[in-house]
Amino acid sequence: MGAPIRSIRLLLPLMGAALLLSAQEPGKGKGAAKAWVEHFNAPLDGKKWAVSEGNAPGYRPGLHLGFYEPDNVGVQDGCLVLGLWQEPGTVDGNPDGTYSFGSHVATKQKYGYGTYEWRMRMSSTATTPAGAGDPVSGSVSAGFIYVNNSETEIDFEFGAQQPDTLVMGNWRNTNPATGPFDEQSTFSAAPLEGISDGFHTFKFVWQAGSIAYFVDDVLQAVHTTNVPVAPAPFMINHWGTDNPFWGGLATYGVGRRFFVDWVKFTPLP
Repeated sequence: MGAPIRSIRLLLPLMGAALLLSAQEPGKGKGAAKAWVEHFNAPLDGKKWAVSEGNAPGYRPGLHLGFYEPDNVGVQDGCLVLGLWQEPGTVDGNPDGTYSFGSHVATKQKYGYGTYEWRMRMSSTATTPAGAGDPVSGSVSAGFIYVNNSETEIDFEFGAQQPDTLVMGNWRNTNPATGPFDEQSTFSAAPLEGISDGFHTFKFVWQAGSIAYFVDDVLQAVHTTNVPVAPAPFMINHWGTDNPFWGGLATYGVGRRFFVDWVKFTPLP
């Protein structure tokens, strides 16, 4: 594998102190009993949030290698902003490969049953939260919860290869030492025209035996299979792809941003 080319990344300003934490190590939580809401009007709170550094999803042998870069995480105009950049590079000896430099944040606390909400503008070329921009092939943006190799995972995901579609999914990996396997997951897709043109509120209600998914308070799906039980952290990420089936083929030289206005948690009564 050749060294990644890092000279033309987005280099968004990192707001706050050193916040590095692997996406695979979201921190030790004690569960949560209190409701909270996070407005990103100030530097990212390092006591609550961790910024990831290291490998990102989407690896394809000889074709694509992704990274999470702390410099691509910042706060802009009252929003969390997660950047993404793609460029050519040598992957597993192939000089025609692709590198992706994305971004990821997670709460250090784990949370259990309750209502999880994100006010987000999915990945686009917009340079400001309210600016014009379009989705670009080669990206996935998501608000989700995750822990321990999908022992718990519940997702809202936007793959730019389907610019008017939202994917909602959940996993329950009952043996995190292996897998996860397809049969441990449940997915639905919802047509949402112009999903990355502006902000929408994404909400799921997680309780024993069911997960209800909403967009702008309109019910989109209810899942009653593969419903997880283990507490997990909030996560938000923006990562690159070079895959015709998920996220789309890579797009070089085009910066993308994913804006998050606020995040909210309300435990079940």
